[in-house]
Amino acid sequence: MTLYFEDLSVGDTFETGGYTVNKDEIVEFAEQFDPQPFHVDEEAAKDSMFGELVASGLHTLCLSVRLFVTEFVGDGGLANMGGLGMDDLQWHEPVRPGDTLTLRIEVAERTPSESREDRGYVSFDRRVFTDDGTEVLSITSYNVVRRRDA
Repeated sequence: MTLYFEDLSVGDTFETGGYTVNKDEIVEFAEQFDPQPFHVDEEAAKDSMFGELVASGLHTLCLSVRLFVTEFVGDGGLANMGGLGMDDLQWHEPVRPGDTLTLRIEVAERTPSESREDRGYVSFDRRVFTDDGTEVLSITSYNVVRRRDA
C-alpha cells in the first residue's frame, strides 16, 4: 500500500527488515571510501580503540539509506519524491561483522507545501539498531512526499 503525505501522522513509526553486514563488505567499502586501519585490517584493528574490525560509520549510514529505500520507500511504499537533506547524524556504537541492522523510522514533522499542491514535506527520525537492540546510528532526514490527489 502506497503511503502518501496524507497517510502520515507525527509519531507514526515503521520498522524495516534486517540486513546482515559481513566482514568482506566492511573491508571492501572501507578500502574504497574510508581506508582507516580499523576498517580494513583485522590485525591493526586489534590495537585500535575498538579492539576489532568495525564498519565505517559512512558504511553504516549508506546501509541505513539502503534500508530506507528498499524496505520503506520501495515498490508501493512511501510516495517519496526525493530528499532535501539530513541533520543530526550520530554514531552511537560501531557495527561489527555479523551484526544484523534494522531501521526504525518515525514521522517527526509534516508540513504541506504552500506553493505546490502535489507535495508535502516530512521529517523522519531514523534510528539503526543491531539485532541485540543496540542503537548504532541516528539521523533526521527531510523528504518530499507526494500528496494523494497529485
